Parts: sequence; structure tokens; C-alpha cells
Amino acid sequence: MKIKSSFNVLALSVVMVFASCQDGTKKNSKELKNDKLIAQANVLAKEKKVPTINEVISYDIGFTKLHKMVQSSGLENMLNGTKPYTIFAPLNGAFERLPKGAYEKLLASENKDELAAIMSCHIIPGLINEQDIIKAINERGGSVKLKTLGGTRLIASRKRGKIYLIDKNGNSGRLMKTDIETTNGMIHTLESVMLPKK
Repeated sequence: MKIKSSFNVLALSVVMVFASCQDGTKKNSKELKNDKLIAQANVLAKEKKVPTINEVISYDIGFTKLHKMVQSSGLENMLNGTKPYTIFAPLNGAFERLPKGAYEKLLASENKDELAAIMSCHIIPGLINEQDIIKAINERGGSVKLKTLGGTRLIASRKRGKIYLIDKNGNSGRLMKTDIETTNGMIHTLESVMLPKK
């Protein structure tokens, strides 16, 4: 009777150990599946297409006015290409601060050259991030001149930790969101429109 009882306890112990091993195997199997899924998700995230400057401008509702200007000025292909550029991108509100009717006038086909000149005031060849600008400002005693695609020089300075740009006419604007990376450059949003010298 005692032998039979001991045997039952032993058999029950073996079954429990076997069951827990199986449970562990199932758990490990689930974990492995989950790990594989996570790894696949990371690969997919890395392979996600990064947009060009032009694509960001065309998708973002904050740039609807700028997008129209890029299209009308003929700079769309350049901002879709592979050559790197840094663009100080005026937000919709920046164009609303222009004199009444100025924005609509610039979009007229006969003003394409003037529009291209204005757009070129916002573009710098190459990649310049926020830290590059801050470093240059600090190294040059509080302000630095940035040469734009159109040849206009914008003055960049800092006030209360924010970067401001000033054009040749004295128009100034603060950089809002900085370091928006694209496949062909960098976008910094701007609260004002920069203009070439009158």
C-alpha cells in the first residue's frame, strides 16, 4: 500500500515536471515568435521611405502656401533631386503677414522670376542643422551671415535661446521647428518671409 502510494506520488511528480517543461517550451516558443516579429518590425521601420524636401512641403498642411510658391517658381524638381539643400521654410502664417495681395501677385505667371528670387532667399546649398548655426553664431561673436542660393546673405543671431534670421531689408523671423530631415536636405520652419534687397 505504501509502495503503491509512493509510486503514485513519483508518477505525479514526473507528470508535473514534464508538463512544466512543455509549458516552458511553449512560452519560449511564443517569445521566439514575438522576437522574430519585433525584428521584422524594426527592419520594416528602417526601410520606410524618407521623403524629399519637396514631398514634405507638399504633404504638410502648414506649408500649403509655400508649396504653391515652389510649384510656381519652378524649383520643384530641384527640391526633389539628390543634391542636398537646407531650406528655411516659411509657414502659412508668414505669407499672411505680407502686404495685402502680395502673395497672390507673386503667384502670377508674369512674376515667376521675382518669385524664384524670393524663394532662393530661403535656400542654402548643403546641409546645415540647428547646432551648426548655433556654433557659427557663437564663434563669430553673436551673429553669422548665411549665403543663400540667390546670393542674398541672411544674418542669423540668437535671442533668448531662439535663432532669428534677418534679411537685407531688416525683415526678421524666428526659426520654429528645426532639423526636419529629408533624403536631400534639412528643413527649418520660419515665421516670416525673407526678401531680396529692394
